Amino acid sequence: MISIGKSSMAYKNYSWKIYDEGDPKITGKLDSTNFDKNEGHEMLYIIKKLTEIWKLEDRYSIRKIETMIYKSLPEGKKEQEEVKNWVRDNWDYY
Repeated sequence: MISIGKSSMAYKNYSWKIYDEGDPKITGKLDSTNFDKNEGHEMLYIIKKLTEIWKLEDRYSIRKIETMIYKSLPEGKKEQEEVKNWVRDNWDYY
């Protein structure tokens, strides 16, 4: 499995908040928890979860997920599950 970390992110202007251990924004399964695409830990978490769920192991797919969310995620998509569904539904268009 490819390592995904802060240094491998394509965009460098994320905020990096401190989260409590077990915070649903960065742990567990993707659900109705709010998602902030400008927060680095949340972006890393969702990228890792999507690559795990869809068994994606190449750097191109990892970068594609980040770019799709960072540049094109519609403003109304605020929950983790909505983001997952949007990426899945729009994958072929990016």
